[in-house]
Amino acid sequence: MLLIYTILYFVSMMLYYLKQEIIASVIMISLAIFLYVSETRVYKRIINVRGLFALGFIGGFGLSLLKLSKLSQEYNIITFLAIYISYFSLYLGVYLEGRNKKLDNLNRKVRLEKKDTLFTSQEILLIVLFVITLASFVIEAIILKFIPVFTLATPHAYSSFHVFMLHYITTFYSFIPCFAICNYYIEPERKQSKVFVIVSFVYVIIMSLLLVSRSQLILSLVLSLFIVVIYKTKTLKKIVFNKKNIFMIVASMLLFLVLYMAITISRAHNVEYLNGIFEMKNEKMPIFITQPYMYVAHNFENLNYMINNIFRFSFGRRMLYPFFTLTFVKKFFPIVVDAPYYIIKEELSTVTIIYDAYYDFGLVGVAIFCFLLGYIGKKLEDRAYKIFEEEQYKNNYILIIFSLFCYYMFFSFFQTYFSLTDTWVYIIILSMIILLFQMTKSANTKSAINASNKNLNSRKRLDLNEEKEGI
Repeated sequence: MLLIYTILYFVSMMLYYLKQEIIASVIMISLAIFLYVSETRVYKRIINVRGLFALGFIGGFGLSLLKLSKLSQEYNIITFLAIYISYFSLYLGVYLEGRNKKLDNLNRKVRLEKKDTLFTSQEILLIVLFVITLASFVIEAIILKFIPVFTLATPHAYSSFHVFMLHYITTFYSFIPCFAICNYYIEPERKQSKVFVIVSFVYVIIMSLLLVSRSQLILSLVLSLFIVVIYKTKTLKKIVFNKKNIFMIVASMLLFLVLYMAITISRAHNVEYLNGIFEMKNEKMPIFITQPYMYVAHNFENLNYMINNIFRFSFGRRMLYPFFTLTFVKKFFPIVVDAPYYIIKEELSTVTIIYDAYYDFGLVGVAIFCFLLGYIGKKLEDRAYKIFEEEQYKNNYILIIFSLFCYYMFFSFFQTYFSLTDTWVYIIILSMIILLFQMTKSANTKSAINASNKNLNSRKRLDLNEEKEGI
């Protein structure tokens, strides 16, 4: 696989330098699709770490090779090497973890546990998440004295609506449908589960509109989609596309487009404003093509711009930013995060997932970072899919954190997710919830086993007494 990847990647690179951008782009995008399909066929998992990273990162880079904007610059060969090393290292990380897993499983005994769904606890959790996120939003609105959707001609109202630490709790609303879906799939016949799913999506739509946040809406919908796809592909032999399913898919896509446009308009991002920022070579190109292209392609331009202009590495200051923030080190010693942000245009500030890794340690940092992503991602992937083994303990909330990781892989062209504070706040909260339900279910299982043992001992004593009486 790596041999095919290497050959096609460098063929595309050579064509790019020969000014054959369209052919180079087609080859790179085709390579990304090939890598994803290959991973899916080998592991029988539509949602998988390595395939989604290839589709998002390598495919996104292929799209950027078209150079449709006046902001585009010639790619440095180091940029090509950094992107090549990213997938190569991630591939090796997944491979090594998978190989160790096979060796580790040779003498492993399967642990049998009683499956206890704990519906009451799960529904209480959903109510608590509703209340906490809504309360956090209200407190933010009171402190800041505005709500983004009600501001006029303010393109950056969402960015300004941020109270430290509190905003991370507010935006956690995006995960509520994921919890509702996980609860639903444990017992689909339960009416409360269906109600919670519907209510949770309505809540996400309302909150996203109030915050004019497209990113949180997309995050919630994609995570939910990933979880549904995992369940459907693992519990059904074949997915049926009947009229009802097709109607639901089309209706969902139309609803998303309407919401996306409504939020865009609410953010004061009209066509003239966006075209002025994007600076396309073809000024007549429609905005529905220009916007998604720039949201994918320009991130690689920022990466290339940083590689061309960086004069010294920051040796961990970029990637440790969440640690400095959460420990308040940044507040008292701001110099620890004093590293200039290399971007071409202020309004287009998104970068790729490897931006900070290169900023900190160069190509070595990219190689190590992506290797760890692959290794940890594969471990998380295997743990998530284990819930579909009949003998295994079913704490299906693990699917949420796995879907979040896959979301970062698929949108790896967009942002340095693991250098963002909100990413680690989300991971911490999700891990605490997963651990809480793991402990609760374990306790219930032990109680059930103890009760079963007591009944068995009572039965033995009764049988023994009957035998004595018979004698």
